Amino acid sequence: MSQQPPVSTPAVPDLPAHQPGTPPGPQTGNSFFDFRLLWTGAAAAVASYVAVYTFSLATVVLSLAGIAASQGNQIPALGGAIAAEQAPDGWSQLGQLAAQLVAMAHLGSAGTAVSGVVPFLGSVRGEGHIYAVPLSVLLVSAVGICLASRLAELRFPSAGRPQLLLQSAVSGAVFALLVNGVAAAAAVRFPGGGGFSVDPISAAGGWSVVVAFLLAAGLSALSRNATYSRRAAYGGASLLRGRLNLPLAVIAVHAAVFSVIAVPAAWITAAVSGGWAALLSGPLLMGNAAGYGLVAGHLGGLHVLSETTQIFAAQQNPNEDQTIYGFGADAAGTDLAGAAWAALALALVCTVISGLCVLLRRGQVPNGDFRSWVPVPAGFFFLGLLLLPLLTVRADFDAPGLAAGQYVLAPAWWSPAVFLGWGLLVEVSARFLAPYVVPVVPARLQRLVRVLPARPQGYPGTVYPGPAAGGGVANQPTGESQPGVAGPATAPAGRQLTAKGRKRLLVTAVVVGVVMVLAVGSVVTVNAVKPGPDQPVKDYAQALVDGDARKALEILDPDVPNEERSLLTNEVLGAAANRIDGFSIISTKVSGESAQVRAELRQGGRKYEQTFALVKNRPELLDDHWKLEAFPLQHVIISADAPLAAVSVNGITVTAGQNEATAFGTNISLPAFPGSYSVGLPDSEKYLSVEDQQVMVSAGALLQAPEMARLTVKASDALVAETSRQVAAALDACEKSTDIEPEGCPFSGFAFDDVRNVKWSVTADADYGLTRSFDGTWRLSGGKAGGATVSYERNASFSKANPEWEKETDKVQFYVRGNVSVESGKVLVTLSRF
Repeated sequence: MSQQPPVSTPAVPDLPAHQPGTPPGPQTGNSFFDFRLLWTGAAAAVASYVAVYTFSLATVVLSLAGIAASQGNQIPALGGAIAAEQAPDGWSQLGQLAAQLVAMAHLGSAGTAVSGVVPFLGSVRGEGHIYAVPLSVLLVSAVGICLASRLAELRFPSAGRPQLLLQSAVSGAVFALLVNGVAAAAAVRFPGGGGFSVDPISAAGGWSVVVAFLLAAGLSALSRNATYSRRAAYGGASLLRGRLNLPLAVIAVHAAVFSVIAVPAAWITAAVSGGWAALLSGPLLMGNAAGYGLVAGHLGGLHVLSETTQIFAAQQNPNEDQTIYGFGADAAGTDLAGAAWAALALALVCTVISGLCVLLRRGQVPNGDFRSWVPVPAGFFFLGLLLLPLLTVRADFDAPGLAAGQYVLAPAWWSPAVFLGWGLLVEVSARFLAPYVVPVVPARLQRLVRVLPARPQGYPGTVYPGPAAGGGVANQPTGESQPGVAGPATAPAGRQLTAKGRKRLLVTAVVVGVVMVLAVGSVVTVNAVKPGPDQPVKDYAQALVDGDARKALEILDPDVPNEERSLLTNEVLGAAANRIDGFSIISTKVSGESAQVRAELRQGGRKYEQTFALVKNRPELLDDHWKLEAFPLQHVIISADAPLAAVSVNGITVTAGQNEATAFGTNISLPAFPGSYSVGLPDSEKYLSVEDQQVMVSAGALLQAPEMARLTVKASDALVAETSRQVAAALDACEKSTDIEPEGCPFSGFAFDDVRNVKWSVTADADYGLTRSFDGTWRLSGGKAGGATVSYERNASFSKANPEWEKETDKVQFYVRGNVSVESGKVLVTLSRF
């Protein structure tokens, strides 16, 4: 058996002097209970809850302020969905939401139910639940419990470990009661209306009770025990300072280093792209963002489930069930892909740092000792298991007969196995890479790593074989190395570096570090600056909001012939009412050289969802030149019951094509952007009139049955007046006629043989009107008959050689009939007898 160097005796810290008015210090082995001090456990729980509730309230206020700043809405939580007199008061949007957020941070699930009566369906009841853990709130809760319990133990020491455990149990019970009691009492309540009632929304439940109790009691016990062990003359190792010290410390260092870099980067990137809402929501969301980045950076997948069924009891929407990564074609955008690569690089850096932490806290151990390989990978495996419930977001609803659905975003079930592999990689780094890195790590930083985040048992007196003064190596092991227990062993002498070697290693490490920082920074910067596929969609939607059809056509080429673009102009769209008045991007999904962007378009108080397809067009480093692919536009259809040369749309003259105007009517169909269009006749049309019609073109991807403007063409006052004038002139001409049957006149006489000295006189005017015939022409049709007299001399002898002229007078009735046409802007009236 090999000889081991003597183990130095750990230094025992001096006990603080007894202070008057405080209980004496703990006595080892004393297990009696001092029930007078149990209130300290309750006080620690109350203080912890006040701290986490205050933080939750602050995050809610900031998030609502960010949403309000982005939307310009003073009540962003409601957004006008509920009438002002029915909206909950301001406390419900702050105090109540903060209380539910605290309960959800302890794995509570918020739920509600809506019941009422729907016409033709009867009584219905729908239930909905949402589960999400705000990690930042959970972290504040854990830190608050630890600090409050430590302070309570310092001020009022426990008489023994049984009392310590009892006080921790009291903390857990009181904390669980506060978390769930306040959440239940502060449930969000909505007043009923329209025959529907809404159950209070609360996140209090069985899981939040259990988790809050275990979290508070467990952390309180660990924190109190650590303080108790330092105050007592106790030589044994606590869990935090014994076998669990190494894996827990390495996991804490790994996650802390990753978060310290990832959280600011994600926050800045989100603020640049998302504005005030993303900036002020950072304290609430950045913890979860760092968690997803941790999974993605360590090559773990995210499971996405979207399942909606029984829509209107018959239809089913397409479901989505897949595992996505930030590196491939399944990424939801180039920004996410770049962030995933940056997270992977950061994970590799953290792996090297974690390996260094393992070496400094444990020292070198034989590679053949299998047990020494277990603690760190097991700790990472536990980290993967812990992330499964903490990063799961689940929402579901069920309204029998109407709709049901569930939506999930969570780490893939095999993520713990991936973290187990990273734990092995940390062990490899600690054994084969870290020994070469340690000599260039400052001694002060080495000492800091050995004692933080938790000092291992017996740390005073342990010396790691690192660089000594004068370039030598201090090889002074202090104890045997045990798997999972801090206590460095002997480093192989063959891995010691000379001064020149250390200098080269330092230069190399600096160069590698600078290159890595530049690479990660470049990726983050490029993806923050480079326009994503959502930018053309935003520009297109903004052009529709502004009524800028020219810019919209530059972004979107709708594949419409030039002769059919009469309505796709700034003049027509700019004059349209009910244009797109707002929009927002829902999601972006990139697949290689193409992408799909889902957007919500708001028009006239209604919301429409549309998916835009884009492709890269000659991509460059800082710009992929995303181009919006053409899609069918809605149409404006105009139908008239008479041939029209042109119509007016929003005051702009639109000429009818050769195939659109026939003798039987006019039919025009032209593509148009979303908006409301006024259809009539141009001001230049003098002799025809119609009643203006409104046509609404809706937004959205689905081609809807277009509205039609049906124009009923009537004779204008100018045409009626001109027709009356020409009819009167024609009748005057007919009165002057000397023919018994005047040509082109509505009246005529009849006489046998020859007549002479014919004189016509209109004795009564006829009524008439303008009507359109089936072929689109105008007809003069009679109402009340007119009267006329004709006097003449007739040859009564029937002999032309010896005529006998006799005077006669006849009375006749007549109707004004004929045709009216407009040619080259001139009215032509032609009278006829029939």
